[in-house]
Amino acid sequence: MTRQEPLPSASPWRRAWVWVRALFSAHLSPESLAEAVAVGVFIGCLPIFGLHLGACILVARWRKLNQPIVYAAANISNPFFAPFLVGAEVGIGETLRYGRVWRDGTLSGTVWEMAQAAPDLLISGLLGSVILGLVLAILAYGSVWAIAHWRAHGPR
Repeated sequence: MTRQEPLPSASPWRRAWVWVRALFSAHLSPESLAEAVAVGVFIGCLPIFGLHLGACILVARWRKLNQPIVYAAANISNPFFAPFLVGAEVGIGETLRYGRVWRDGTLSGTVWEMAQAAPDLLISGLLGSVILGLVLAILAYGSVWAIAHWRAHGPR
C-alpha cells in the first residue's frame, strides 16, 4: 500500500480519508486483483467462521494484496450460500474418504447417533473445504485475471 502522508495540520477526518483511499487503491494490477480474489475465495471456503477477517488481513499483508478485495471475496461463505458450500465440502470429503457421499446411517437414527457422527463429518468437511477452496480459487483467479486484463489492455 502506498502511503500518502497528510500534512501535519490536516484534520483527523482528512487523515482517515487519505488512509482509506490508499487502502482501497493499493495493488490493483490484473495479477494482484486475481490473486486477491483467489486468496479470498480460498479463505472463505475454510470452515473458520468468525476468523475470516483476521485471516484475510494477515494473508493480504503477507502477500501484499488489496485487503478489502480479499475480504470481499472471502464472503463467498455468506449466510445465503454457506449451507450449499458446507454441504458440498462435506460431500467432497466423504467421497474422498469413503468413495460415496453419504455412508449408511450417517443422517438417520436418533439425535444422539447423529451427534456421534459429527466429528467424522467435521473431518470430511475440513478435507472437502481445502479441495473445494482450491478449485474455486483457481476458477476465480482465471476469470478475474481475464476480466481485469481485458479492462486494462482492451480487447485484442
